[in-house]
Amino acid sequence: MTLTEALQVCQRCHRLAPFCFYNGNTFAGIARDLIADISTGLVPDEAHILRSIAGHIVAGTATDIEEKQFEKILKNLVK
Repeated sequence: MTLTEALQVCQRCHRLAPFCFYNGNTFAGIARDLIADISTGLVPDEAHILRSIAGHIVAGTATDIEEKQFEKILKNLVK
């Protein structure tokens, strides 16, 4: 599963609202933990941006610009 697919799973789980409170925080936290595992080679600012956008993707509030920036940073990680 790619990171983008994992974030989509977190977003779907968030929308299902399996808990009484803090669904967004729970699943955004999972996404941030996934990012922390792969972002060790990034500049701290890029790692922060990646974590922030991941949280927005899970919450369903990410803009097109944020999602493009997210994909751009991920592509740079793969190189």
